[in-house]
Amino acid sequence: MKNYISLMLFMFQAASASFAQDSLALKFVDGHELKLSGRAFNSNQNYHRLDSSDRKLLIPRVKELATNSAGLSISFTTDAKTISLQWRLARWLDQWNMTPLAVNGLDLYGLKDGKWSYVASARPTGLNNSAVLVKNLDGQMRDYRLYLPLYTEISEVGVGVPTNATINKSAPPANQKRVVIYGSSITQGASASRPGMAYPSIMARSQNIEVINLGFSGSGTMETEIVDVLAKIPADVYILDCVANPSPQMIKDRAYGFVKKLRTLRPNTPIIMVESIFRETGNWDSQIGARTTQQNMEFRNAYQRAMGDSDKNLHYIFSKDLIGNDHEATIDGTHLTDVGFMRLAEAIGEEVKKVIGK
Repeated sequence: MKNYISLMLFMFQAASASFAQDSLALKFVDGHELKLSGRAFNSNQNYHRLDSSDRKLLIPRVKELATNSAGLSISFTTDAKTISLQWRLARWLDQWNMTPLAVNGLDLYGLKDGKWSYVASARPTGLNNSAVLVKNLDGQMRDYRLYLPLYTEISEVGVGVPTNATINKSAPPANQKRVVIYGSSITQGASASRPGMAYPSIMARSQNIEVINLGFSGSGTMETEIVDVLAKIPADVYILDCVANPSPQMIKDRAYGFVKKLRTLRPNTPIIMVESIFRETGNWDSQIGARTTQQNMEFRNAYQRAMGDSDKNLHYIFSKDLIGNDHEATIDGTHLTDVGFMRLAEAIGEEVKKVIGK
């Protein structure tokens, strides 16, 4: 009840300015009352990616990043002709190589003619935000999906529609597959232009699967504790996209044991190991280039060693062609633009299709 009252007060305060410009009466629905996807636990207290009991097992930086809402989405059906949004951030974050929209904002997709299509973005301006996302819709009952911020913690969100409109929680898709991805900042979403353009979310839309994004910026270093967290999440496939952060020596020391422990805990679930993209800065900085090559080599060695144990459900994706060869897929030589994410989603998505039999 306390959280509900807090949300209602927040919505009233944040709405007053925007509603003065629009006489349309709106009703707001708490995001927790709609369908929340992208995490494996239920809670109406937060929009964290991992439960508090799991977070306490992890190193401090991962524990903090797990409160970011990367990969989480809210799905609903409505016949509204206008969709508004109000949200509150626990903290505002600026990233020099990311847009404020991707870090602190949200974007909306709609299902039209059987395909998810971009609808609108919600511009963030501070800790308390409100926006009219879209007007003049056709009033047909449709499915919508709202992607939450990639790199900060969102504490409250409400979806607003006219009082005469219907809004309901989306029905769960029948027999939907689930993919869990563990990785680094690229997995988390750096540097997509908006939340829905992180590659795990692109894959989820294109294949109609649920993807749980466990990318931890700068901190995907294969600690053994994270394996226990991954294995607790039921999945049809696990993807290990975690080469970019650990040093070559760390990969040599940790990767094989990481894979073997996950296999022990999940003996029948496919695992896909993904090499690091080749950092564009490595085309010019020979030290960076050599480091990335060595990282991938150590990861490949771990894969070959695991395959020597007759693991028939282990798969591997090489770095070649993951983001193309035109050197135009990054924003800063490391992190991806939307072009890079589309290419990466396609490359990894093709292997996912083969593995889960799509």
